[in-house]
Amino acid sequence: MNVIKTCRKSERGVDRSGRTAARILSLVLCGVMCLALLLTAAACGKAVTDDGNVNETGDQKGDGLKVGQIKVEPAEADIGIWYSVWYTYNDDYRNNIKSNIWLNWDIQYEPLLPDGSFGYYDSLDEEVIYFHLKELSEAGVDFIIMDQTNIIDTEGGFINDRALKMAQCIKKWNDEGNRPIKYCSAIGKIQWDHNGKAIEDEAVTLYNRYLKKDFGDAYYMLDGKPLLIIYGDGGEQLWADYLAEGGRTKYTDQFTLRWADNQSTPGYYGWAYDKGTKQDGEVMVVMPGWDNRKGHTPVPRDNGRWYKDSWKQVFTAKTKPKIIVINSFNEYAENTGVFTAKTDLYGDDPADMYWNMTKEYIKIFREGGIFDGN
Repeated sequence: MNVIKTCRKSERGVDRSGRTAARILSLVLCGVMCLALLLTAAACGKAVTDDGNVNETGDQKGDGLKVGQIKVEPAEADIGIWYSVWYTYNDDYRNNIKSNIWLNWDIQYEPLLPDGSFGYYDSLDEEVIYFHLKELSEAGVDFIIMDQTNIIDTEGGFINDRALKMAQCIKKWNDEGNRPIKYCSAIGKIQWDHNGKAIEDEAVTLYNRYLKKDFGDAYYMLDGKPLLIIYGDGGEQLWADYLAEGGRTKYTDQFTLRWADNQSTPGYYGWAYDKGTKQDGEVMVVMPGWDNRKGHTPVPRDNGRWYKDSWKQVFTAKTKPKIIVINSFNEYAENTGVFTAKTDLYGDDPADMYWNMTKEYIKIFREGGIFDGN
């Protein structure tokens, strides 16, 4: 206001013929001066990040945020993580997936073992399972998604044997009074059958082997029923077609069905979000990178940048998800594992880098804090 009054005073003394031009010129000059003052004030007090958030620099309001930093308010969500239950390891048999999948599949990781060394393990090993449950619990993970997507009883049932062992160990872990961990299953026979009946068939197996057995309340529930995730591109439409044709649903009705594919579909529970994390009110999937070594274009980890950007979508979502799914704890064959492991695939990335990031981001999400998006 004071600037405008000063400009009006400057009109005095101008002859009548030039008064109109002078007035216009003075108003223009006033506008320029006002704009300059506003821009200077804004520059002194605020910084705009590349995601559209306006962050205080701390110069005027004292909150200490720098450009690219995001203030995260505490929020609640169940944290789930994909878990591979199919590792076999017998060093005497190197060329058989049922005895040594690490070497048979040329998995180029050596994960952290319970004794502090790095090497291979068998998913039947209870010491390894309890070690993983301890790590998961301390990180704040609520449930695991057991990867049974390559048909539950494939190759004589070696995957199913290890999934059952995991379920048994989770029950024991919970019964001992530890912070509880729950589990659910992901199936994928529909990838090969291309018929919704495959979902009903595998639901029969899961119902009889897991729900009818006494595993306590360890199965993860969603909408009042055990969660069952179906993996396969186009699976949801195949299931809709099956229902439209009057397909049997006696056993699938016992579960809450959710979906996973490789299309980065919002609201799905995985798998490879190669187009980046998608915001959704129910579930959001984060992953560090992906390379299934089967011809698909890899998603490079880029020294943690992809993983950080995935979590950034979670932290900046206008509606926070009810569930966050991490892909994955230990899927080293497709390069999505975040648990501590040695590998030469990513240069100088420390073995525990992604697991430390995971623990930090879960803590920030739940307790609030500053997320550095730089």
